[in-house]
Amino acid sequence: MKYFYPILLFFLAVLFQQAHAAVFLVNSQQSFDQAHDDAAVNDSIIWEVGTYADIYMDIDKDQLFIGTKELGETIFRGNSKVRIDGDHITMKGFQYVGGNIGTSDVFGIYGSYALITQINIRAYTSYKYLRIRESSQYCVVSYCNFENRLNLDDQNILSILVDSNQPGYHKIQHCSFKNFEGTGNDMGIEPIRIGLSSQANRISRSLVEYCYFTGCDGDGELISSKATQNVYRFNTFENNTKAELVLRHGSEAIVYGNFFLRGKGGIRVREGQNHYIYNNYFEGLNDRALYLQNEASDPLDSIMIAFNTLVDCEEVRLGGVGNNKPTHVLFANNIFTDPKDDLFREPTGTETWIGNVAFGDLGMTLPASGLTIINPLLVENSLGFWGLDSLSPAIDAAQMGYPLLPQFPGMDSIDTAIMFDLMGQDRPQMESKKDLGSNEYPHHIPIQPIATEANTGPSYITSDVSSIDINHEREIDLFHIYPNPVDNQLTISLQTSYTGKIKVEIFDPAGRMIRESIQELTAASDLVISQGMMDLSPGVYSIKVSLSKAGSGITSTQSKTFLKR
Repeated sequence: MKYFYPILLFFLAVLFQQAHAAVFLVNSQQSFDQAHDDAAVNDSIIWEVGTYADIYMDIDKDQLFIGTKELGETIFRGNSKVRIDGDHITMKGFQYVGGNIGTSDVFGIYGSYALITQINIRAYTSYKYLRIRESSQYCVVSYCNFENRLNLDDQNILSILVDSNQPGYHKIQHCSFKNFEGTGNDMGIEPIRIGLSSQANRISRSLVEYCYFTGCDGDGELISSKATQNVYRFNTFENNTKAELVLRHGSEAIVYGNFFLRGKGGIRVREGQNHYIYNNYFEGLNDRALYLQNEASDPLDSIMIAFNTLVDCEEVRLGGVGNNKPTHVLFANNIFTDPKDDLFREPTGTETWIGNVAFGDLGMTLPASGLTIINPLLVENSLGFWGLDSLSPAIDAAQMGYPLLPQFPGMDSIDTAIMFDLMGQDRPQMESKKDLGSNEYPHHIPIQPIATEANTGPSYITSDVSSIDINHEREIDLFHIYPNPVDNQLTISLQTSYTGKIKVEIFDPAGRMIRESIQELTAASDLVISQGMMDLSPGVYSIKVSLSKAGSGITSTQSKTFLKR
C-alpha cells in the first residue's frame, strides 16, 4: 500500500468546451447502458461510489469522458471488463480488483486517441490486463497500476499490437507494474509487450516512459520489444529477480535514461539492428548488466552503447560464442566499475571501443585502444547512488565517434546529440568537455531514480493485498466543498480543528494547475474562493488542499472534484 498522500489527487478529466455538455450519474449496468445510449459528444458518464460486480462497459461512441465521483472509490469485480471501439474516450479513476473474466481482456481498446488514466487493475484472472489493438493510434495509458494477475497463463499484462500500414504512436507513462509471480524464463507474463514476432518489421513508434517495475518475476522479460522504432526512457527497473528489458524482435529501439537496480539483469539484446543504449545507470545486478546474444534468426548488427554507468554488476556478455556473432558493436564513453566477477565475457574481438574506462577484472584481452583501466573514482551520495568524484578521470574525458540518436517522425523529441545527462542536467556542447558515464559532474541534481513507486500509478491508495472488502472503507475527509456544482464561488470547510499553513490548488481536467494560494490559518474557519471562478469554462475540475502544521513536519493532502456550471 502507498503510505503517501494525496489520496484523491486531481481528478475527472475533459474540459467541456460546450456549456450544455451533459453529466450522467450511473450506478448499475442498466443505468450505464442507458447513459451511453443517450450521451452525445463531450458528455460525461460518472459512476457513483461503490463496489459493483459483472459490469461490462461496451463503448462505441466518440468523445466521451467516463469516470468516478471519487477517484478510486468505484471498484469493479466479478466479470467486469471494458471494450472501447470509439475514438477520443477518456476513462479515469476506476479499480478492477479480484475479478475473473476467463480469457477476456480487462481493457480492450480498438479505437484511437483513448486516454486510460488513474486505473488500478489487481488480482484479476484474465487474458490481458490491457490490450491496444492494431486498429488503434495515439492511445495514452498514464498513472495506472498493473499488479498480481492471479492466473499464470502464457499471456502478457499490457499488450500493444502493431499495424502493417501505420505506426501506433502509443504512450505508456507514469505507470507501475508490480508483483507478478512466476518462474521467469519464457512464461509469457511480461508486464509490457509491444508487437509480436510476426510484427518485428512493423513500425510501432510507441513510447514507454517514467514507469516503475518491481517484483515482476512471471517471465524473463520485463518489456518485450517486438517491433521497430520504440523508445524506452526514464523508467526504473528494481528488484526484479528473474527478468530484464529485452529487445526481442525488430530494430531501431532506443533505451535511454533508465535505472536498472538490483535483480537479475539490465538489457538483453536478442535480435535486430541499429539499437541505441544511452545514458542508463546499472547497479547491483546479479546476472548480466548487458547481454548481446548470438542469435541465428536475426543476428545483431550496429548496436550502439554510450554514456552508461555500470556499478557492482555481473558481466557484460558480448555474444562471441556461436556462429552468428554481433557485428558493428560500439562502446563509447561508458564507465564499468566494481564488477561482481568479470567485467566482460564472450568478446567477439570486433567491438569498437571509444573513450571508455573500466576498473575491475576485465575478463578479456584489453583492446588496443578505447578502453582504459583506471579507477573512475565514483562516490556514493546520501541516497545510495554513485556519481563522479571531483578528481575523477572521467570528467571532461568524452570522445567523439558515437552516432547521434535518431529522431523518429511523429514522436516526442529525443536528446539526439546527448546534450543532457541522466538527471536532465546540461552536458557541454564541446565533446571533450562531456563527462563519461550517465551523469555530469558536479551533480546539481542528485542522482536518483526518476520513476519511483511513489510517483507512478494512481494517486489514490491501492491495497497490496489480493482481496478487498466489499464494504470498502473510505479515508476520513479532511475537508468538504460547497456548493457543488459551483457558480461564482466555492467554500472549503475543514473537517478538523486546524491552525497552520493551508495550500489550495485548483487543477483543470488535464491536470494543469490553474490557481494556487498559500496562507496561514490562526483559527479554524471556512475559506471562500471567488476570484477567477467566473472565468472557468463549464466542466469538471479538482481542488487539492494541503495542511501543514507548524513544527510537526507532517503535511496532510486530499483532493476533491467540483463541477463548474
